Amino acid sequence: MKSGKYQVKAKGHGSESMPMEVDIDGDKVTSIKVDSSGETKGVADEVFRRLPKTIVENQTLNVDAVSGATISSHGVIDGVAEAIDEAGGDSTEWKNREKPAATKVEDEEITVDVAVVGAGGAGLAAAVRSIQHGERVAVLEKYPQIGGNTSRAGGPMNAAEPEWQSKFKALPGEKQTLEDLANTPIEQIDLEYRFDFERLQRQIKEYIDSGTDYLFDSTLLHEIQTYLGGKRTDLKGNEIHGKYALVHQLVTNALNSVKWLQDLGVKFDNSQVTEPVGGLWRRGHKPVEPLGYAFIHVLGDWIREHGVDPYLETRVEKLIIEDGKVRGVIATRADGSTLTVHAKAVILTAGGFGANTKMVQKYNTYWPNIADDSTTTNSPAITGDGINLGLEAGADLFGMGFIQLMPVADPKTGELFTGVVTPPANYIMVNKKGKRFVNEFAERDVLAKAVIENGGLIYQIADDKIKDTAYNTTQESLDAQVKAGTLFRADTLEDLAKQIGMNPAVLVKTIQDYNSYVDRGEDPDFHKNVLGLKCEVAPFSEKACYSPHYGRLSN
Repeated sequence: MKSGKYQVKAKGHGSESMPMEVDIDGDKVTSIKVDSSGETKGVADEVFRRLPKTIVENQTLNVDAVSGATISSHGVIDGVAEAIDEAGGDSTEWKNREKPAATKVEDEEITVDVAVVGAGGAGLAAAVRSIQHGERVAVLEKYPQIGGNTSRAGGPMNAAEPEWQSKFKALPGEKQTLEDLANTPIEQIDLEYRFDFERLQRQIKEYIDSGTDYLFDSTLLHEIQTYLGGKRTDLKGNEIHGKYALVHQLVTNALNSVKWLQDLGVKFDNSQVTEPVGGLWRRGHKPVEPLGYAFIHVLGDWIREHGVDPYLETRVEKLIIEDGKVRGVIATRADGSTLTVHAKAVILTAGGFGANTKMVQKYNTYWPNIADDSTTTNSPAITGDGINLGLEAGADLFGMGFIQLMPVADPKTGELFTGVVTPPANYIMVNKKGKRFVNEFAERDVLAKAVIENGGLIYQIADDKIKDTAYNTTQESLDAQVKAGTLFRADTLEDLAKQIGMNPAVLVKTIQDYNSYVDRGEDPDFHKNVLGLKCEVAPFSEKACYSPHYGRLSN
C-alpha cells in the first residue's frame, strides 16, 4: 500500500459524517484517529477507545462491533476500509483476516455488601451512595460501557427551587396555567392528593394576588403536576396515576439530588431555567455538559476513584435466592466465564424494556398499535432484563401496559440526539403542510398522539435564538447534521420550506401567526399554555421528527 495519512469520513451514531485520519506505512495501518466531536458523548465512547487499538494491534478489520454502538463500530471499520482501498490495498482481504483471539479468564467468585445490576444513572447513583455509607460494592453492566439510558437523556433535571426560579420572569401564559390548575374541581382530584392540592390552591392564590411577575414554583406544584400529568386510562378502561407516597418522595427529594450531584462535581448552568419536552413547567436544572453524559462521567469517575471498577460486558443471568431472600447474582462475561457475586443486598437498576419491541407489544394496553419496526429512544441495552430478574424473585408488576411514546425523535434511528430539542415554550411543530397542529406545551402522550394523527412525520422549526436554548446538542453536531443533509438550515423561511418541499407561503404565515401569539401572550389556535421566544432571527433550522416508543419501568 502507498504510505501516507488518509482523510476519510464514516457514518457515526449522532452524525452522518465522522472524520477519520488513518496512517498507513507500507502494508500496515499504524494509527487511526477519529474526530468524534459530532457524536454524543457517552454513547459510543468505547468504540473510539477500543476499535482503533484492536485494528492496529491485530492488523485486521475482522473485529467485533461494540455492543450497543453498532452504527459507530461499522463506521470506524468502514472508514479504515476506505483508507486501505485508497492506498491501493484490499479492504475485503483485511475483513477476511483472522479475528483476534479472545482471552478467557477464570471463573470468579466474590463477596460484597451490595451488588448493583446495571450501570446507568440509577445504578451509578446507588453505587455512590452505598460507598458513601461504607459498603463494599460491585457494579455489573452487560454493555461495554457505563451510561445506560441516562447517557441518552436530554439532560435537564426537574426540581422545584423557588428561590432560584423566582429570579426569572414569568412567560406569557404561565399565570393563566396556574389559575386553570387551581380551578380544577376538587372532585377530579384523587383522595390521597386532595389535602396537598388545597394547599397548592392557597399558594397559587397568594402568588396571583401579589401581582408579581416572577416564575412561580413549589414542591406542591411539582407534586400535583406529576400526579395529574401521569394520570392515564388505557384501552381497557384501567386508570393509573402515581402512588402518592412515591410521588411525594420524588418531588421532596429532587432538589437534594441536584445538590448532591453538584457536590460530586456535576456543573449546572444556573443562567437559565429549562424544561424537557412534556415537562409541564420550567424547573429543569440544565447541566453545563451536554445531555446525560454530564451525570454519567462524574458518577463513573467517582466510583472508580473510590476503588470500584464496574464489571463491564458482564450480564447477570440469575439471582442467588436463599431462604426466600436475594443474596447475590450469577453473571456471564463476554469471554464466557462466570462471575458469582455474593451480597447482603442486590439493587436492580437495569432499566425498562423500551428496546424490546416484542415485550412492548406483549404488555402494551395503551396504544392501538405498536409496529414491528418501531424504533426507540432507548439504549439498545434496555430490553427488560431487570424486570425478568425481578419476576424470578417473585416481584409484582405495575403499570406495564402504559407505554410512553416520545413525540420527537430522529425519523431514521429513533434517537433524541439530532435536531434542536428546546424547552416546550420555544417548540414550534408543523406538519408536512407547514401548519401547526398541537399545543406544543402538552404532555408527551398528547403530543405523540397528535404526531401520529398527522402521519407520524412532523417538523420542528427553530431560529438562531431558539437554537441557543437547546439542551440536546452542540453547535458542532448541528453543523455536522447540516453538512450530512439530515438537518435543514436557511437564511429565510421561504428557502427552508423549499428545501423540504413545503409550500413557502404556508410556513411563513404559520410562523408569522405564531410570533403574533407570542406578542399577545395568547394562542387562539391551539391554546399553547406557555409562549416563549418568537421565531424571527436567521438562520432558521428545521428537523424532521416522528414518535418512537420509549418504554416504561415497572415499579
